Amino acid sequence: MEQGDSSREVPPVGLEIMEQEQQDTATEALIPPIDHSRKRRRPNADGPKKKSSCWDHFIELTDVVERTAACKHCHKRYRCDPKSHGTSNMLAHSKICYKNPYLENDLKQTNLAFGSGGLISVSPKFDKEACRKAITLFVILDEHPFRVVDGEGFIFLCNQLEPLLTIPSRRTVARDCFQLYLDEKLRLKAYFRSDCSRVALTTDCWTSIQNLSYITVTAHFVDNDWNYQKRIISFSLVPNHKGETIGRKLEDVLREWGLRNVSTITVDNASSNDVAVAYLKKRVHIKNGLMGEADFFHMRCCAHILNLIVNDGLKEQDSSVSSIRNAVRFVRSSPQRALKFKECVEFSRITCRKHLCLDVSTRWNSTYMMLDAAEKFQTAFEKLEGEDVGYVEWFGRHGPPCYTDWEKARAFVKFLKIFYEATKVFSSSQQVSLHTAYHQLSSVFGELQEASMNLNSDLASVGHEMKRKYDKY
Repeated sequence: MEQGDSSREVPPVGLEIMEQEQQDTATEALIPPIDHSRKRRRPNADGPKKKSSCWDHFIELTDVVERTAACKHCHKRYRCDPKSHGTSNMLAHSKICYKNPYLENDLKQTNLAFGSGGLISVSPKFDKEACRKAITLFVILDEHPFRVVDGEGFIFLCNQLEPLLTIPSRRTVARDCFQLYLDEKLRLKAYFRSDCSRVALTTDCWTSIQNLSYITVTAHFVDNDWNYQKRIISFSLVPNHKGETIGRKLEDVLREWGLRNVSTITVDNASSNDVAVAYLKKRVHIKNGLMGEADFFHMRCCAHILNLIVNDGLKEQDSSVSSIRNAVRFVRSSPQRALKFKECVEFSRITCRKHLCLDVSTRWNSTYMMLDAAEKFQTAFEKLEGEDVGYVEWFGRHGPPCYTDWEKARAFVKFLKIFYEATKVFSSSQQVSLHTAYHQLSSVFGELQEASMNLNSDLASVGHEMKRKYDKY
């Protein structure tokens, strides 16, 4: 041994052994003792633990013969037998499920693509077919012409929203609209066959200014969620509006849509509709599609009945209504006259915010709205009579509305208000209105009876004629 090594201290062998035994004793103290009395853990009754990440979004169904799993978000089903199918299809679906709330976090990263302005960043969620369908719905819902897609502003907007989108032509949009109609028609037919047991029908006929006869048929039903629904199932030309023609057309519509059970059909109060309903009733009865004895199969339109009643009242007030209508027509005939009338309104300090409107001869409710707005500007019309010579000459020998005309119009508007409110209830298209018919018609009856019995009122003769028409129906 060299001299330098003699100075090192070598621990004895016995000391190393003691230190190792102390460390082993401390380690054994941390390990719990094995309990041989405990039973061995039984395997999972549902099978081995599922390791695939797709099971975070799927749940296995137990009430089916073959092993099947359903998506927790959209409820779409896939076979999940590990021997024959596996989980690849479920894993692929979980990455594209449109109802998956966790999918948005995975799609925040954008991709790079070449657009019209060079290299741009785009979202991986871009779906060409979805954009095409959105454009189709945009044209249909907002009633735009097909050429709207050729507009410079629309093209600029689409390029800003999605540079990769190829804007379709007007012909393509027209084809897409028609294809959407066909798809919705097939889906509605399938619903009628499977989930809709009975429908109620309404129909209306009219003639255009080109002397073409049209008919529309609307189906009303309650969906699986007990919500009121209505769909126009026919809008077509007919040779004429005779009863047999209408009846055959209704039969063709029911056959086309596969409808057998019809609860009621609501039509206008025309003699031709009586023939059409009688024809349709026989055809539905053959198919055993009537409810009970079909005592209420033929329903008469309440709104049309009110229209007939009010028109009889308008005949009695025709001179006063015509005079006020001509006054409104004078003001709306030119911008200069409208400006002059505005000055008269400001001079008379009228604070009413309503605007003068002309009525439509075939819609009595528009006559009500015209009188309701015009009578509030009586002082302005009287002021205009002294300011504008042309206003007096406009009426000729009959002259502008007098004080009596305005008083009759004011009383008539107050009288017609209950009819106007009832018509709005009957014409509702968002909810069922049949259960409110009795209350509205009862209120109308009380109003007519009160007006006809008040002999001191100018509306006595009007109320009598309207009540006679009311009793008829």
